Amino acid sequence: MPKETTRHLWLSVPIKWSVLLAGLFAAFAIHFRENWIRWFPAWRRADLGLYQRIVEGESYYTHGPLVPLISVFAALQILRLGKAPVSPRPMAGGIVFGVSLMLHLAASLARVNFASGFMLIGVLVGIILFVWGDVVLRRLWFPILMLVFMLPLPEVTIAQLNFRLKMLAAGWGVALANVSGIIAEQSGNMAFLEGGKSLTIANVCNGLRTLISLLAFGAIYAYVCTLRGWWRLGLFLAAAPVALAANSVRILALIAVAHFWTVDHALGVFHDTSGLMIYALAFIMMFTLEKLVIVLRSAIGRPAVPRQMLEGMRRTSADGRQALQLVCALTAGKLAVLLAPLLVAGALTSRFAQPGSGTPAGKLGMMLPTTCQIDGHSLHGYDMTLDSRTLTILESPDYLYRQYVAPGASPIDFCIIFSRDNRKGVHPPDLCLEGGGQEIVAKQSFLIDVPGVASVPFRELVVRNGATEFCYIYTYKSGKGYTTSFWRQQWTILVNSFLKRDSAGALIRLSTPISGSAMEARSRLISLFSEAAPHLDDALQ
Repeated sequence: MPKETTRHLWLSVPIKWSVLLAGLFAAFAIHFRENWIRWFPAWRRADLGLYQRIVEGESYYTHGPLVPLISVFAALQILRLGKAPVSPRPMAGGIVFGVSLMLHLAASLARVNFASGFMLIGVLVGIILFVWGDVVLRRLWFPILMLVFMLPLPEVTIAQLNFRLKMLAAGWGVALANVSGIIAEQSGNMAFLEGGKSLTIANVCNGLRTLISLLAFGAIYAYVCTLRGWWRLGLFLAAAPVALAANSVRILALIAVAHFWTVDHALGVFHDTSGLMIYALAFIMMFTLEKLVIVLRSAIGRPAVPRQMLEGMRRTSADGRQALQLVCALTAGKLAVLLAPLLVAGALTSRFAQPGSGTPAGKLGMMLPTTCQIDGHSLHGYDMTLDSRTLTILESPDYLYRQYVAPGASPIDFCIIFSRDNRKGVHPPDLCLEGGGQEIVAKQSFLIDVPGVASVPFRELVVRNGATEFCYIYTYKSGKGYTTSFWRQQWTILVNSFLKRDSAGALIRLSTPISGSAMEARSRLISLFSEAAPHLDDALQ
C-alpha cells in the first residue's frame, strides 16, 4: 500500500468512526443522561464532591458503567481472534437502523426511557449490518445483547420488586433460622428473635441488587463456560435462583449474628462485609453447578464435550488483514447516510425533553377546601413548599402540598402533583418513600364511594419511619378517570396525547401518622378526600 494512502487512512478512519460515535451520543444523549442518574443517584447533589457523587446514594445498577466497557472488550477480542469477513447488507441494515431510530423517537416523545434504551441496541444492530454485514453481526451477538444489563428497569418496577423480594427474603431468612435451631418469627419485613431482639430486612438486604448484577455476571459466565447449547442457557437462567439462595444465606447469617451477639453487630461491619461476600458465594455456586452438570452427564454415559471459545471461527494466516477491512468499511458515503438521521433524532429528542406546561399556579389551592371537620376536630390547611431539587425531579411546577392541622389531632398531608402534558411529572409513592429511607410494611387496595362522584380506587401503604408508622393512600388521575395502576395511567395519558384528547395526569396522595390503628388513620384520610373529591375534576384539567 503506498505511503500516502497509509497516511490518509491513519487520519481519516479514526475521524469517521469518532464522528459516528458522536452522532450516536447526540441521538441518545437524553437516554445517556438519565442512565447516568440511575447509575449514580447522588449526581444531582451539587453540594457533594465528585467522589461523593459517585459513591453516595442507593443504586441497583452500580455495575452499569462497566457493562459497555466489558462489551467493547469482548467485541474487540472476538474480532481480533475470530473470522469476521466484511459483507455489508445495506438494505437490511438500513431498515433495522431506520425502524429502531423511529421507535426511539416515539419512546422519547412518550418519555419511556426504558424502551429508548432497547432501541439503542437496535440502532447498533442496524449499523453493523449496514457497514459490516450479517456475518460480523453473528459474531458480535453476545457483546451487543450484553448491553441490555446496563439499562435500568423502570423505577416503578424496581419499587414493586423491592417490596416482594423484601418479604420473600424475610420469610426465607426466618425459615432457615428456625431450621438451624434459632427461634425467630416474621412480621412483615421484621424478624423477631428471643430476648426482645428484632432485625429489619431493609431494601438493601432484599437481594434485588444481587439479582440484577448477578444476571449480568451469569451471562458472562455462561458465555465463557465449557458447556454447550441448552446447558449454557440453563446455567444463565440459574443465576436468578442462585442470587436468591445466596441472599438467603446472608439473611440467615445476619439473624445468627444478632442472635448470638447483638443487633448492632449484625447491622455493623458484618452487614457490609456480608454484602460483598455474597458475590463470592454466588460465584462458587455457579462454578459448582457447571461442574455438577459435567459430572452428572458423565455418570449417565453422555459425557459433555468441552466447548472452546470461538470454536470453528478462529482466524488463520490465510484470512488476510481483517482489521484493516473492518475499520475501512465505514466509507464517507455510509457515514453521511447514518449521521444525518442521528443528528435529526438528537435535535428532536432534546425538544421532546423540554418540560410541558401546567395549570395556572395556585388554581389547585383555590379549588380545594382550606378547612374541614374530621372526628370532631376543625382542621385548618396550610400550604407547604417543595424544594427546588424535588421540583427538578418532578419536572412539573404545579402542585399542591397542604397540611391540615388542629390541636389534639394528628396532622394530615394532602399532596397533588399535576401536569398537563408530561407523564414523568407523576412518580409512584412507593418509589419515593423507599428512596427516602422509609420502609413499606403493608399494602392493600380499596374503593372510596363519594356522593356525586364514581367510586375512586385507592392504594394504601403502611410505612415505618423510625419508630413511627404512617398511613398513606394514593390514586392516579388520567383524563376523567382514576386508577391505582401507575402503568395504566401512563398508558392512558400516552394514548390520549396521541389522539389529541385530555392528556393531563395527576398523583393524589394523602398521609397521616398512625396514632391508634391503621384503620382509624385510613378513615380520617377518606373523610378528607371525600370533601375534596367534588372539586378535583374542575381543578385537574
